[in-house]
Amino acid sequence: MEHCGNRRPPVERLVYARNQGVRGDAEPEGEADDPLIDASAEPKKRPRTRLTDEEVDAMRTARAEGVSVTTLASWFGVHRGTVWAKTRDR
Repeated sequence: MEHCGNRRPPVERLVYARNQGVRGDAEPEGEADDPLIDASAEPKKRPRTRLTDEEVDAMRTARAEGVSVTTLASWFGVHRGTVWAKTRDR
């Protein structure tokens, strides 16, 4: 694989970061060089529960009153696309 300049491809960065943690020669208690390495250590999973009919009705009412899609998504703990799908006119 040919490199341009001193930039590492993303896969090499991930392998390097993984090897640092496995061998134990990473920085012990300081901040990591790349904050995304620590952030991706344990992904957060949200439960996949279906919205009830009452929640969908409340979402549609709030959307009709002008509440933003982003706000509704955070209120109900769903993705913005879910709010769009549930509140679009049929």
